[in-house]
Amino acid sequence: MIYGRKYIFFAFFCLSTFFISGNVFAQQSFKVVKGNVSYITGQSIYIKFENTQGIENGDTLFVEKGGRLIPALTVKHHSSISCLGNYIADISLQLNDPVIARVEVAQSKGGIIPDQEDEVEKDVNEQALISSAREQKGGKHRQDVSGRISVSSYSNLTNQGGNDYHRLRYTFLMDVENISNSKLSAETYISFSHRLNEWDVVRDNLNDALKIYSLALRYDLSENTNIWLGRKINPVIANMGAVDGLQVQHKFNNFFAGAVVGSRPDYSDYSFNPGLFEYGAYFGHSQKVENGFTQTSFALFEQRNNSNVDRRFAYFQHSNSIIKDISVFSSFELDLYKLENGQPKNSLSLTSLYLSLRYRVSRRLSLFGSYDSRKNIIYYETFKNYADKVLQLAARQGLRFRINYRPVNYLSIGINAGTRSAKTDARATNTLNGFITYVKVPVIESSLTLSTNFMQTSYLNGQIYGARLSKDVVPGKIYAMLNYRRVDFNYLSSNLKLVQNIGEANLSFQFNRKLYLSVNYEATLQGTENFNRIYLNLRRKF
Repeated sequence: MIYGRKYIFFAFFCLSTFFISGNVFAQQSFKVVKGNVSYITGQSIYIKFENTQGIENGDTLFVEKGGRLIPALTVKHHSSISCLGNYIADISLQLNDPVIARVEVAQSKGGIIPDQEDEVEKDVNEQALISSAREQKGGKHRQDVSGRISVSSYSNLTNQGGNDYHRLRYTFLMDVENISNSKLSAETYISFSHRLNEWDVVRDNLNDALKIYSLALRYDLSENTNIWLGRKINPVIANMGAVDGLQVQHKFNNFFAGAVVGSRPDYSDYSFNPGLFEYGAYFGHSQKVENGFTQTSFALFEQRNNSNVDRRFAYFQHSNSIIKDISVFSSFELDLYKLENGQPKNSLSLTSLYLSLRYRVSRRLSLFGSYDSRKNIIYYETFKNYADKVLQLAARQGLRFRINYRPVNYLSIGINAGTRSAKTDARATNTLNGFITYVKVPVIESSLTLSTNFMQTSYLNGQIYGARLSKDVVPGKIYAMLNYRRVDFNYLSSNLKLVQNIGEANLSFQFNRKLYLSVNYEATLQGTENFNRIYLNLRRKF
């Protein structure tokens, strides 16, 4: 027991000194560039700016709360007027929400303003959407190369013996626009991970270690027509996931249309599987309006499994912000085919539905509601602990309502409630979460968040209480975070009780605009058992 506590106390002591002494460091000069959310698909967010000069892949985008900039997104790709980002914090954005980038002031002598990370990126979805539907620019094609190489180390240590392991993960991301000033472009996102001293597992199945999320070439036939070949997620039909094959798209005025033929990645290890053949076409409309934009897309697809029809369905997606302060998003899938008594039959069956509406009542109050009957997400790589997995699963699907309120500057309050019920569940799943954040704690100039989560699922009753303290110790260079949570789970079928005390400490260093290091330590105390997790990440952009 002492073994785990020593790690926690030492980590918390070291970080506490940063919180107390951080105010003596000098400030850096930067300017604020404002944009707005223009499109949302899954965990990927599109941000429109007047221009993206000074914004690089890997940079952090912020939202403003209580007069402070809170890290929200990391930039995966950028074009001349837009950025594609993924969440790095527990923040939910809606259409037309303001988003802020911090850009180096040109006259600053050597004053590079690096980005920061709110917390260690612990989740990698099974699909990585890394490039947007780029705006094609007239005139000459100019080569633009950007990318990132990272090395991560993940260690799991316990006082029980025999369960310790160390995992290494290497990622390579590169985006080359207009290779040698031609009409040919390329993108790739590849990761390789393995446990130390377990190379036999890699040799048995390389695809368990190697994950190719994107590997594709694009050729621009014209400013409005392009062809993709390889593995790629099409942002217009992102819910389809990655496609291994050929994709063609053409734009005309405010409309777009495309066709896809290829195969789906293998379900078990995300490898190439030509037996999962699929093809389809899509059509859509996108237009800017006074309060934002409206976009609609419709697709028809057929998917096969070893030459047999596996699924034939239609996909519809619509989003708009036509009415001021109101954002609407909806998507659904209709299956058009099924086997009945071994015989194929054409039929209509709603298999997926998502609806959401956000209303910004005032500058201080916003309301959000959604209904979700989509399938659960599959993670081919994940570093979540047990409590986070349970909480995430309970919050998926069903009806959800959220209220965010800022009664005074620097203070934010949020309440989130949800419910879902399935025929196979013994009882309905209900969740109630709340938080209160004060972003300007006196003396230490830090952000403090207190949170609580209540859940009632078909197999447990649970509560999670937490407190989180974070601080930009040296703005744009050093970020620190302390987090504590208490977990109480009561299992219905066995009358067992799980009590965990989870402590987490994080330090992030941005040495310059291209080099970033993050150190994260998490300790879970569970009775006489201690579970310690150490996560290191070194990232270099080019």
